[in-house]
Amino acid sequence: MNNLQERIFNESKNLIKKFNLIRFVIYFVTTVSVTIIILLIANLLSWFTAAFVLGLAVIYSFVRDFMIARYSLKTMDRFYQFLTEKTDDIDLYIPILEKNYQGYFLKKTALYFKGDEMYLEAFKQTSSKKERQESITVKYGRDFSITVNYLDKDKLVYIFESFLMDTKYAFSIVNIEEVIEKINKRVKGE
Repeated sequence: MNNLQERIFNESKNLIKKFNLIRFVIYFVTTVSVTIIILLIANLLSWFTAAFVLGLAVIYSFVRDFMIARYSLKTMDRFYQFLTEKTDDIDLYIPILEKNYQGYFLKKTALYFKGDEMYLEAFKQTSSKKERQESITVKYGRDFSITVNYLDKDKLVYIFESFLMDTKYAFSIVNIEEVIEKINKRVKGE
């Protein structure tokens, strides 16, 4: 793996596993609310159970956030490994992220370069490790095109607006100048 590829992986992984207070609060409030309502309905609510629920909700929210990030990181590695076995001579693999108010998440797609050609790889979601990974490849051109890209306000990612088989498709990738230049060159047909 070359230095640029390592940077792409490391920066993408750092964004995915980055702690997000909003996501934590959403998990916490949801967990506490549902549990308190159930305890109220069952007439089992006391100060002790309320404190216990709050403590468990904090632990659950941290563990859930950690497990989701861990799963995404393993999935990113699995997608890369699958694609390198499926396709020879990949020059550059770029995981695609989704940014929302809860943070950054790995999408089931990736960009990759083979020579000067750019492709989008769409991976099928598998429910277990035993299930064989599958994907479809779409070459940049008629079925996949990028209309615009711009630096996000936090300057960590570039947001891309594109069309995938005549459907709008927005995605983000890490802000690494060499990667953006390579994509823009291909988009402009250079």
